[in-house]
Amino acid sequence: MTGKAPGAVGVSFAKGVLNDVAELTTPVADSDQAGKDEVEALKRRIAELLVECKGNPFIGELMGPGLHPELANCRRVRFDIPTHKAKPRFRLIYRNEPPTAPLLSATG
Repeated sequence: MTGKAPGAVGVSFAKGVLNDVAELTTPVADSDQAGKDEVEALKRRIAELLVECKGNPFIGELMGPGLHPELANCRRVRFDIPTHKAKPRFRLIYRNEPPTAPLLSATG
């Protein structure tokens, strides 16, 4: 994208995040249809979260001090695909810089 839509929130990704997302959302060569469907659902969920963050950059819970003090001012959204019924396997971690411009990071 070369231009910004009116009212758009600027988003930049931490080093390596785009590669991590690409790895998570690329089906393994010998994936069955269920595996491919899961990857497509994960792509949709990541896109939904990015749109949600644009609309409300404060949707995530504030991480606070913990094992990674450098992330204390970051926010975290735990997520997974709708068919996964156990504890969410993924986290979207972001920091608002300034208050309405999230810096996004995804971990799995």
